[in-house]
Amino acid sequence: MCGGGLWQRWTAYATNGHGGNKELKMLLQSQRDDYASTFQYSVLEVGGLNASDEHVASGEAHWKKVLCSRKFGYNQN
Repeated sequence: MCGGGLWQRWTAYATNGHGGNKELKMLLQSQRDDYASTFQYSVLEVGGLNASDEHVASGEAHWKKVLCSRKFGYNQN
């Protein structure tokens, strides 16, 4: 995974509550200031350090489909 990997992504979510996710940004703008502190994040799958970007993207797409996070969650991509 390019761009710092999982740690960088989670740090962004922990820092601002949305990690750049536009759906979460809109949600947070409409809620109280501490709303992001109610979020929970989980690792669903661990890949190797040498996993290709395609492999990581495929795994992420799989979990978005399984969890219906595009339809019922905050994943538009």
